[in-house]
Amino acid sequence: MSRFRLLLLSLIVLCGTFLFSNSTFAKSIVNPNQTYSTTTMLKDIKKLEQTYPGLVKKEVIGKSEYGRNIYAVSLGKGESKVFINGSHHAREWITTNLNMDMLDTYAAAYKSNSNINGYNVKKLLNNTTIWFVPMVNPDGVTLQQYGLKYFPTKDHAKIIKMNGGSKNFKRWKANAKGVDLNRQYSPNWKYLGGPKVPYYKNYNGSKVAVASETKALLSFVDKIDPEMAISYHSSGQIIFWKYQQTGSRYAQDAKYASKLSKITGYSLVKSKSFGGGFSDWFSNVEKKPAFTIEVSPAVGETHVPLRNYARIWSQNASIGLYTAQEGFKLYDTRNTAASDKVTTQIKTYNKTATKLKNYYSTDIKSQSKLKVTSAHLSLYNKTNKEIKKQEKAIAKLPAKYRTKPNAALKTTKSYRDNSLAFMNAIQAGDDLIQTNKKLAYHLTAGKLNSTTFTTYDKLVKQTSTTENKIKKMFSKSVQKLATLKYVTPAKTNKKNADYDIARYELLLDMEEQVDNEQYDDVKKNITKYKKLKSTNSYKKLETMFKNRLRAIEDELLLLEPDVPTVPEQPAPIEDPEVPDPDSEVPKDGSDA
Repeated sequence: MSRFRLLLLSLIVLCGTFLFSNSTFAKSIVNPNQTYSTTTMLKDIKKLEQTYPGLVKKEVIGKSEYGRNIYAVSLGKGESKVFINGSHHAREWITTNLNMDMLDTYAAAYKSNSNINGYNVKKLLNNTTIWFVPMVNPDGVTLQQYGLKYFPTKDHAKIIKMNGGSKNFKRWKANAKGVDLNRQYSPNWKYLGGPKVPYYKNYNGSKVAVASETKALLSFVDKIDPEMAISYHSSGQIIFWKYQQTGSRYAQDAKYASKLSKITGYSLVKSKSFGGGFSDWFSNVEKKPAFTIEVSPAVGETHVPLRNYARIWSQNASIGLYTAQEGFKLYDTRNTAASDKVTTQIKTYNKTATKLKNYYSTDIKSQSKLKVTSAHLSLYNKTNKEIKKQEKAIAKLPAKYRTKPNAALKTTKSYRDNSLAFMNAIQAGDDLIQTNKKLAYHLTAGKLNSTTFTTYDKLVKQTSTTENKIKKMFSKSVQKLATLKYVTPAKTNKKNADYDIARYELLLDMEEQVDNEQYDDVKKNITKYKKLKSTNSYKKLETMFKNRLRAIEDELLLLEPDVPTVPEQPAPIEDPEVPDPDSEVPKDGSDA
């Protein structure tokens, strides 16, 4: 290419970059046209976080071998995540400039609701969060930019030795302990070759992921679980993408690689990569798309000159947005499939759960069927267990993908809940029967004491509780059967008890009034006693009432001859033999 054409191309790139950066929004925080140090990066990250609260957030994901913080910065609000990193290699710090420029530019476009190269930034960042680790290797970058100045004196000789005896660190590539961070990942690590001891470049380390920086990055990726990853490097204007993918994954990643090549103008590396790199690991272990992008023409063993940055930016300005777009598609496809799978499982099980209806509705044709069978309880427990299992599966899905399985599970829950309502009503009804029997036993035995009154109060409460639980039963016809079996007998017995208790209380009052010579009050209560509505009573109670009333009348007649006597009540029914319910309760809970 002639010098004139090269100059013209450079002017076009510069003009395009200027228009791109300033025509629709103001990008004002990051200046990528400078030697970008750890200090500058942190200052800009803090300012971005302050300028775009809720959109930009930083966190420390670990420390370098010399204790420098390794920062991750998130951009966006979406549940889908993608990952971009830079400066695995010390002399390749211009990729940090690129990472930070993307952060600044995309955040400004989001705030102003502007598009970048046809990408709707706000929509993309509402769907997807882009995570950046702009500087994976802060020790190495600091050493490459400033030499030994910011490292312990005691380590200077060791570092110089790793640099082949030179105090010029412009060629430095590794971390400051002489480990090449992009040869630290597991794929094919044993066969990478290279130096056997720490060196300024290409030393793989004593074992996989031995470096603090590598450990931090692996832990972070495991935490955020991104859909795609871009690892930026600096020399060659090429894209590495293929590492042992086959079948549909190969076809998918080839499509992404082709698009990245089209956007950047960089060539795709067709030969198989050697492994050991971050992208190799992400593709091979995480089984997701990952790409290593070399952003500049090769410059040898030094950093890329800043004059190349304008072109680098113009070629990569929309890479983060494309990654966010495709990452969300992967995320959406995966979670939609997971949601559909759970929904199908639930609907399939509903064919089993629907059988519960036979136990609480379809088969209940008589009072004798009002019981909880072992088969019913077994299926209920099985269904409840299945519901809990599917609830856990649904909870693992992002919120927007839970609608369909929740709707399907609602049907399962209705069968379970109707079963539970039936069983609760049956249990309440059986308890009511037992209380009713106890009250009948006491009344038949002619007992009106504290135990009788406690049992009576219990009957009243249980009758109300049972009625409420019966109302929650699924079938109206079953509700009617349950009312006849449980509630009607209890209310009848209560009515009898009400009559006897009322007379008993009047007798107690009259006896006390006689003792106190309140004869007018006795006369009034005898009138009340007379007006009480007659109902069936219990023989022993009736005999006790007559005897006590006769005693009151006899004593009163001695003093008040004109006291009206109470007419004879109808003869009481013969009391049946009622067993003590505490000693003879049917084991199956049915009405004896």
